[in-house]
Amino acid sequence: MKIKAQLSLAAVIMAGLLASGCSQMSAQQVVEPPPPPTPDKVILDCSKCGPAPVVVKPRPVVKPRPRPVVRPRPIVRPPVVVQPRPIPRPPVVIVPPIKVPPVKAKGTYRGKIQIDQGVMQQYQQ
Repeated sequence: MKIKAQLSLAAVIMAGLLASGCSQMSAQQVVEPPPPPTPDKVILDCSKCGPAPVVVKPRPVVKPRPRPVVRPRPIVRPPVVVQPRPIPRPPVVIVPPIKVPPVKAKGTYRGKIQIDQGVMQQYQQ
């Protein structure tokens, strides 16, 4: 609570100093001395002057005109319409249906049975 009171007190004091300083500045009147009177006519005595110097103006530098740029007319061509490329499709592979021979045994068919050559020789003897 003390911090808020100190800040508000400092703010009030600063505002008072600012207001009093501004009012003093506006109360002061600055008196400027009047400018010296200027004569209406100026009389020049040229009897003591020599001949007037001759001012020679330098000749202006004339740059040659640049040649106009001649550009060929653009060739008007019909707009080219770009057609999208066809999307390559994978080849169609026709798989023949699997023929399952009729089985008289009970149970489910599990496919072809692999027979070893050693077993085949036993039966062939």
